[in-house]
Amino acid sequence: MATFVVPQAVPLPAEDAAALLRAFQGWGTDEQTVITILAHRNASQRKQILLEYEQKYNESLIQRLRSELSGDFEFHQPFSVCLASMQHAMYHWILDPAERQAVIANAATKCIQEDYPVIIEIACTNSSAELLEVKKAYHVLYQRSLEEDVAVHSSGNLRGLLLALVSTYRYEGDIADTRLAESEAKVLHEAIKNGTTDHDELIRIVGTRSKAQLNATFSCFRDEHGTSITKALPHGTDSPGYLRALRTTVRCITDANKYFAKILRNATRESGTDEDSLTRVVVMHAEKNMKDISDAFQKRSSCTLEQAIAKETSGYYRTFLIALLGS
Repeated sequence: MATFVVPQAVPLPAEDAAALLRAFQGWGTDEQTVITILAHRNASQRKQILLEYEQKYNESLIQRLRSELSGDFEFHQPFSVCLASMQHAMYHWILDPAERQAVIANAATKCIQEDYPVIIEIACTNSSAELLEVKKAYHVLYQRSLEEDVAVHSSGNLRGLLLALVSTYRYEGDIADTRLAESEAKVLHEAIKNGTTDHDELIRIVGTRSKAQLNATFSCFRDEHGTSITKALPHGTDSPGYLRALRTTVRCITDANKYFAKILRNATRESGTDEDSLTRVVVMHAEKNMKDISDAFQKRSSCTLEQAIAKETSGYYRTFLIALLGS
């Protein structure tokens, strides 16, 4: 369930475009007006505003926003950092959802040894149809396929896993074959017992089966062996990035809301806020399942997600994120 709120009476795109232009004029930017408009419009409405603004004022609204929200680095550093985070979040928010994920995926491919979780999140938490739309957007934006860039920037078993995930078109139904689940739970156990891993079989199963079938298989594995597959996987130095990626994949498939709640808990720790992860999760899911993620966050935390963000962020960046959470 989405969290951001669209008002009952929405102004015409031309009116929103004019209000945004006024917010950009004069000394400084009226960030509050920008947030009030764009944080409360759905993807279709934002697209209409983008088109109206470009046609009426002969400039790109996205480029104008990036310029207006870039920050003045003559100010003290916290203010500049806040505006930079705000610019990053607003830029991704205003994009079409599929285009947004394509942009985020492209950035992740360039540092894939560290950012592979972003590729896994996009591959495993979208439906097959949604993932296809992301890949189409990627192709239009970069004149290359997502698979091509994943293959170029990764290697070994990590490459095999990521390529399987971004290339698959999973069955989306709830039907699971119990006998197949029992059989493949045994295959998984054989593949990882004694600290060795049959990578091909693990990648085949995780990269092709439906989420319902995989959850049935993981359940059979737990029932039969008294532990989850993530705990059973070896922790050795052989392909450590791949094994971490495999665990991330299983967690995304089994309970995406719990997975993202953990990302948000780590991102809002008092030891330092991870704005990139915080922005990615909130902006990517505010229109989709952010309410479920927020509920999962609160179940495992001493505060609500809104309270955690309010405590660990500041300025218009905080205002924007809180608006996307519906407050």
